[in-house]
Amino acid sequence: MTNVEALKALYVALGGNADDVAGANSNAELIAALAGVMPESGATLPEVTAADNGKVLTVADGKWAAVAPTTAATPTT
Repeated sequence: MTNVEALKALYVALGGNADDVAGANSNAELIAALAGVMPESGATLPEVTAADNGKVLTVADGKWAAVAPTTAATPTT
């Protein structure tokens, strides 16, 4: 995977639309695009402890929250 491909994947993972960066072909273009989808300064994921083992993250009231997964999301062993 090239740097450009990795930056495009990061852009999409952060919530950007792949079509918006389809024509971008340089690191500089993609870094500028990433600035538009990066979380706000100071935005962080919640602290976790062993009590959170097995939980998944969701957004509630605009903030990350750990919740128990639904049956469909629970891995089987």
